[in-house]
Amino acid sequence: MNSTNRVANRLLIVVCGLLLLIVGAAAAAVALVPMIRDGWDDIRGPVREQVAAWLQQTPLGDTGISWIMPAVLGLLAIGVIVLIVFIARQGRGHTRIAISEPTGEHGSTVVDAAVAEHAVQDSLTAHPEFVSSHVSTYRVRHTVVLKVSVTCRRGVSPKDAAALVESTLSALDELLGRELPALIQISGGFRSRATRATRLQ
Repeated sequence: MNSTNRVANRLLIVVCGLLLLIVGAAAAAVALVPMIRDGWDDIRGPVREQVAAWLQQTPLGDTGISWIMPAVLGLLAIGVIVLIVFIARQGRGHTRIAISEPTGEHGSTVVDAAVAEHAVQDSLTAHPEFVSSHVSTYRVRHTVVLKVSVTCRRGVSPKDAAALVESTLSALDELLGRELPALIQISGGFRSRATRATRLQ
C-alpha cells in the first residue's frame, strides 16, 4: 500500500544483516577462539604484505596513492546514500487528507483522513465480533484508499466479518457523500484463539 518496493526493502535488510552478522561472528571468533586467533596471527603478516603489494600496483596517476582507497570510499559513500534514501522512503503512501474537492471559485472542501479513520474504527470497535481493528489512509496512484484491518474472534466467519466491515464503509460513504475505495484485511491469531467465541447478532 505504499510506494516503497517491498522486495527491495527486504533484500537490503537481509544483505545488511548478513554482512553485520559475518563481521561480528568473525571478530568474536578471532577474539574468543584460541585456534582461530593463532591462525589469524600466522596469516596476518602475509595478508598485510599482499594488501600493500596490491596498493603499490594500482597507483592513481603520479599521486603515489592507490585508486583502490578512493574507490572503497566512493562505494561507502554510495552505500550511505542508498541507506538514507531507503530510510526516507519508509512510510510513504500515507496521506492525511481523505477528500479534497473544490466547492466553488474561491474555496474547497477538505476532509481530514482522521475523520474517516476514527468513524470507521469507532463503529468496528462497537462490534464484539472483532478483537481489534485498525484503519489507515493511503494515496495509491492519486487515489485515496482506506485500509481496514480487523482481527476476528474465534468462531466468526470471515464472510460475515467482511459484511460487517462493508456495511460500516457504506455508512461512511453516505456520511461523506462519495465512495472511498477500501482494502479489507481480515485476520486471526493468538488473540482471537484466546478469546471466547461470539455469534454474530
